[in-house]
Amino acid sequence: MNQQAFEKMGRFRQKVIRLVYVEKKSIYETAIACGCTAEKVKRVMKKWKLVTRNEAAALSPDEQ
Repeated sequence: MNQQAFEKMGRFRQKVIRLVYVEKKSIYETAIACGCTAEKVKRVMKKWKLVTRNEAAALSPDEQ
């Protein structure tokens, strides 16, 4: 897990990321634990994937 990207996220997003990716909870279990909807969990997951992809792209040089 990219610690710098994780720390940039808010507390709610960190909780969702920790439950989904670290503890391997399902989307629905995470939604219940966070008190939100499954759609909101999916949006957070989508944002996390985007952020980590952008962080990885910024760290590795582009070869063209």
